[in-house]
Amino acid sequence: MHPLPTTAGSGGQQPTPKETITLEIQKIRRDGGTQGRVTLNQSVVEEYAELMKAGTEFPPVRVWFDGDNYWLSDGFHRVAAAEQIGVTGISTVVCSGDLEDATWDCLSANACHGLRRSKPDLELIVKRALAHAQAVRLSNRELSRHLNIPEATLRRWVKSSSTSDNPDYRTAMRAGKAYLIKTANIRKSAEKSESRSHSIANLRGEFSNLKQLATPNARRLLVILGNWIFDRAPATVCLDLIEEEVRELQCSSHSRSVPKS
Repeated sequence: MHPLPTTAGSGGQQPTPKETITLEIQKIRRDGGTQGRVTLNQSVVEEYAELMKAGTEFPPVRVWFDGDNYWLSDGFHRVAAAEQIGVTGISTVVCSGDLEDATWDCLSANACHGLRRSKPDLELIVKRALAHAQAVRLSNRELSRHLNIPEATLRRWVKSSSTSDNPDYRTAMRAGKAYLIKTANIRKSAEKSESRSHSIANLRGEFSNLKQLATPNARRLLVILGNWIFDRAPATVCLDLIEEEVRELQCSSHSRSVPKS
């Protein structure tokens, strides 16, 4: 038996129930992507169905009512089990909210009751959470608390996986939050960096060739310029060295021009 709690909800921000009623199963919407699992476990459905036939009382399922639709966010196995044995109505906690609220709520369901969430289930809810508008306002700690998973697990999954079905985007972490980044921009940045590296390498080669061709005086100036261009010395230091070289060249030129007595 997969135990269920006697109250609805499972960590994170708990929804405020509007009322608890017996709701017709045919009115419950299960097609809005509000199931926090990859798929139903049929063996669990059958187990719950047998227990229901034996008179076991299950806690209410939870739905979000937007004025027209009842979106199921917690209790997919229970609804399926009741439907399997021909039950037409099921005890339901009705919350006020739309499909987006139901989607956010389903991400925290089943953490502490029912069938244990599998690794694919956890990956699914993390993927959906990071794509949800409410996640934008939350830090990693707050988001992991809502999902009922360790923060370290959330970070590892985000680091190793993409949260978008669009291959043009990937996930990055900044200041404790997850963001979608366009991979085209990453590629452009990498290409610019690679291009700059090639340019610097070419420039180093040209400098090396120039130093071999230059006179000793010109070679000393090229060395100073190279130290500045390739960030080996501050610009002010290099300027002082150039000024010093110029003064020495001027003094040398002046001494050669003075006639000997």
